[in-house]
Amino acid sequence: MKTLLERDLNPDPIQQFSNWYAAARRHRGILQAEAMCLSTLSPDGFPAGRMVLLKEFDPNGFVFYTNFKSAKGQALLLYSKAALTFFWETMERQVRIVGEVEVVSEEEADAYFASRPRLSQIGAWASHQSDTLKNRAELDRRFDSYRKKFAG
Repeated sequence: MKTLLERDLNPDPIQQFSNWYAAARRHRGILQAEAMCLSTLSPDGFPAGRMVLLKEFDPNGFVFYTNFKSAKGQALLLYSKAALTFFWETMERQVRIVGEVEVVSEEEADAYFASRPRLSQIGAWASHQSDTLKNRAELDRRFDSYRKKFAG
């Protein structure tokens, strides 16, 4: 990899991210260029990081989706600040983004959910994110229940 020099960077950080993101998506050694670590603060003030997927971005921000009943959803509602970190090891690139969090419109969220594969939608209904399961059978029962409930 060649040396990264400031003069080679686009002065527009969104355009620079776009360039690197496009390169990461094309790179054979990167399986999920859209994978990013979302860091938030828990209600007791401790940092928490977890992997989420970037769905889109533009000069207004970076979009990902979450269930507001999950630990990360609750943290985002409590503290409207977060950090994102992309790490593309084989490209020797890391991007950090820090900022305010805003909820997308209900229409945007509904359109995203409708675009998901059907089994993914059922999985989202069945999964009570951040809740502890007694066993795998509990999740399987919920999944089967929702598959029947929303058949067709």
